[in-house]
Amino acid sequence: MAGRFVRNPSGERALLNQVTQRAKDNMQSAVDHVASQARAKAPKRSGLLASEIAGEVSIEKGVVIGRVGVIKRRAGAFYWRFIERGTSKMAAHPFLRPALFNNLTEIARLLGVKRR
Repeated sequence: MAGRFVRNPSGERALLNQVTQRAKDNMQSAVDHVASQARAKAPKRSGLLASEIAGEVSIEKGVVIGRVGVIKRRAGAFYWRFIERGTSKMAAHPFLRPALFNNLTEIARLLGVKRR
């Protein structure tokens, strides 16, 4: 005979909140790591660009999302795109993409992903 399953909505909600919070904490660690790597790789003529690199973690429709980029300020480092991607007259000197792609193993570890 099969056991009877008793549903406990408040317990399920509490468990879901715990899992979501742990995922958010792990994502924050990964975002902080990528942001610090991007700051280290960013050109340092004035230091403005490196100071405006930041990360954020949000939950949208139940999905934990981490973003790293340059903060949009009125007179901020608007030129970051030209450095990251280059122009017709200047070669690219990427700092955001390498901060992510050169650290995938560490990011996976911070997120709690197990290797197969």
